[in-house]
Amino acid sequence: MIERLKSEHRSFESKIVEIQGGINNNDIAHATEIIRSMTDKVTHHAVEEEARLMQVIMQKAKDESPESIRIMQEHNWVINFFKNRLGTIENRINSKIDSQIQGDDYAGKNQQSRKELNEFITNLRSHFSEEEQIVFPLALKADLL
Repeated sequence: MIERLKSEHRSFESKIVEIQGGINNNDIAHATEIIRSMTDKVTHHAVEEEARLMQVIMQKAKDESPESIRIMQEHNWVINFFKNRLGTIENRINSKIDSQIQGDDYAGKNQQSRKELNEFITNLRSHFSEEEQIVFPLALKADLL
């Protein structure tokens, strides 16, 4: 199961590279479309990690669990981004397209969207890394106890 979860991280990373390309090419709409297309898979992935990995950790390695618990709690900001911030960015893009906002207002809104998307992908990459360095090894160790 852990190898499959790692494989899913690699798959998500390839999408993150596409998102980064959209941001770098100033195609915020495309970047948000890619994120929107990932929402269900990332959510399912997070739920599985919480339900299956944390069950093993809490049953067999509870004393070593605080860092893993903190990392799993990061799923909350990921889901919050999907439910709230992504919609805000999409609305901002649509308002730019609909009203053909020009000048400083357009640049400011575009810069804010780029900043929020870059922050999301940076945090998501960091989260995947923490899972692979801390949570997954502890789950494997706990499963062997």
